[in-house]
Amino acid sequence: PPADVDRGAARWYPSGEMRRIRKPAVAGTFYPASRRELERFVSGAMATDQARQKAVAVVSPHAGYVYSGRTAGAVFGRVVVPDTVVVLGPNHRGWGPPCALADHDAWETPLGEIPVDGDFSRRLLSRTSLLEPDAAAFVAEHSLEVQVPFIQHANPDARLVAICLS
Repeated sequence: PPADVDRGAARWYPSGEMRRIRKPAVAGTFYPASRRELERFVSGAMATDQARQKAVAVVSPHAGYVYSGRTAGAVFGRVVVPDTVVVLGPNHRGWGPPCALADHDAWETPLGEIPVDGDFSRRLLSRTSLLEPDAAAFVAEHSLEVQVPFIQHANPDARLVAICLS
């Protein structure tokens, strides 16, 4: 990525801990930047009278919500979202390594932060040489970010593992 692109904000917390937070890149363009508007959209798109089912994997579109948000909401509204969610998405810009694993501590959306499952991420890295920890691949990538509000709404306790593929 260009040198002037923010690769993830480091933030100090009252405990003295410093965490790397992946800031929203497409809030306000691909989906609402307002917490209230985003919550209203996500809850409406996920509304269903059908029981949620357990799923090993789902396929969800990643365009702006005006184009595919209702479809993504229908997908997430039909499944039980587990406590650890692995999200795979394409790398539209080609920044970073070909198989990048987000090395942030959390991702932020207008709905708040979702922590990264660091233990799961470390286990993945220890079991394959294909993945590389990275932040650059995720800086401006929308494909994964647009999934996160649905995950946050469906399971507020969820943790994220984000993988970006070129």
